Amino acid sequence: MSNLTSNGNSFFTISKTAKIIGVQSHVLRFWEKKFSSINPKKSQSGRRYYSSKDIQYLLMIKKLLYKEGFTIKGAINIIDKKNGKSKIENENLLNEKLSEAINLIKEGSKIIKRNLN
Repeated sequence: MSNLTSNGNSFFTISKTAKIIGVQSHVLRFWEKKFSSINPKKSQSGRRYYSSKDIQYLLMIKKLLYKEGFTIKGAINIIDKKNGKSKIENENLLNEKLSEAINLIKEGSKIIKRNLN
């Protein structure tokens, strides 16, 4: 698993991903339909390529379903809550960065106006 997290740009075919996750390919296709967080890239011919992020979600789904005994619906709720929390955190961080950038632009604008006069 360390190989997956160290290289965030890796993509894997469905057969390789199924082997990594430890389930069959049809299970991955089924999970794709149920979990919106799983979005493999598809080639023009329709071949699926899973990213490292997809694989992390798939491993989480497998753990929730197989080890912790959640239903599909329960696992969807948990993952949606996790995604919602991280979206809010990302939005807050983005808003902070935007505020900093706006303040820097305002300060720069004031300096330019002073120097023009």
